Amino acid sequence: MQLGACTKFCKNTLSVGLCVTTAIALLAAPSIMTQIGVLVLAAILGAHFLKSDTSQAAQQRFQPSYIPLALFIALLIGLPLLAALSPAIGLFNDFYQAGSLVFGGGHVVLPLLQNIVGDNLSQDAFLTGYAAAQAVPGPMFTFATYIGYELMPSTPLTGALIATLAVFLPGFLLLLAVLKNWQSLAKMPRVAGALSGVNAAVVGLLVAALYQPVFISAVIQPLDLALVLVGFFLMKQLKLPIIWLVLTFMLAGFGMGFI
Repeated sequence: MQLGACTKFCKNTLSVGLCVTTAIALLAAPSIMTQIGVLVLAAILGAHFLKSDTSQAAQQRFQPSYIPLALFIALLIGLPLLAALSPAIGLFNDFYQAGSLVFGGGHVVLPLLQNIVGDNLSQDAFLTGYAAAQAVPGPMFTFATYIGYELMPSTPLTGALIATLAVFLPGFLLLLAVLKNWQSLAKMPRVAGALSGVNAAVVGLLVAALYQPVFISAVIQPLDLALVLVGFFLMKQLKLPIIWLVLTFMLAGFGMGFI
């Protein structure tokens, strides 16, 4: 996935530089503030230097739908103030914040979800849930369903439902806010450039997320790395369907357990 995104979004020196700088920044100082900072910087640089000469400024004025936008902002600011009232509200707040601050898809949300989990879930259980989310159809954000289930052991189904709704809600609200005028917005040269910069930075975020927490937690001995290389070959060269990859490595895992 990262290779395809790199080919698509990193086509010139500046976009490659944004990708590499983002990955280095997140690996050196992994935090949500670092993530927001590099994305804002990428948007600013993209707006100035990556704007398309062929883009035509929108003829009609961009006007968002204010109700979903206001609701998005109200929840983003208000939920942290109410989080202490009950575990359910606290859980909803954690996943709403994660869904609001993530750009680039579910893999980028992994560090945020790991911060939410803290010591309440073992590293093995966390990676097991990640592997399960990879193995089933649908967006990676469904990983939040598993974590919500685990974080509310007294009412796991309620926890799963709360986490799922909360992590998807910010995206739906923002989509509703810009949907009517998205074409007008996307045609603005500076906006198009900013999106190009953010897309390049997101590739760097994906690289950092692949290393931490996935790679350093799952690849801890030479045999693990050998399996990674085998999986890469089976997926990229032999085009093995994902279900067969999952079954193959499940069997490999069982076999390693007896060694």
